[in-house]
Amino acid sequence: MKLLIVEDDYNYARMLQIEFEEAGDDVKVLNDPELVLEETEEYGHIILDLRVETKSSINYVADIRKKYPEAKIFILTGFGSISTTVEAIKLGADDYLTKPISFDVLRAALLGEKEKVTEVISEEGLSLDRNEREYIEFVLQKCGGNITKAAKTLGIHRQSLQRKLKKYTPKS
Repeated sequence: MKLLIVEDDYNYARMLQIEFEEAGDDVKVLNDPELVLEETEEYGHIILDLRVETKSSINYVADIRKKYPEAKIFILTGFGSISTTVEAIKLGADDYLTKPISFDVLRAALLGEKEKVTEVISEEGLSLDRNEREYIEFVLQKCGGNITKAAKTLGIHRQSLQRKLKKYTPKS
């Protein structure tokens, strides 16, 4: 398979490149989603890290889809949420995967081996905290970022929602 990876973490990108090349794949790594639009080669599969330095790869998905209409586009992120998943798919991504992810599961997803991917995901499961965080993000997006409206929709007090949001904010 001919694969393009967009990842700003050099060590992670290099590890993926080595793994895919050992599996017999042709791989190129870029560190900026804008550079994908300047590529002259054809790729069957494209992996985009969601956050590349200060950029969101989601902003490039539609243009990448136009340039590579036949390619399978995958978003890979350590900060998955329902709202970004829905947005990425609507813009043209084929799948949305969260880190950490094993190489075997990633490659199976790229090759469309859904049974293998589903088996591993169901074994791992999702934590209750993660489900709650994703649902809160989804409702908040539907309410246009209005915390008061989101709290009413969720049936909780505004202060409770703010505490939950603070709890789920990534530490920098």
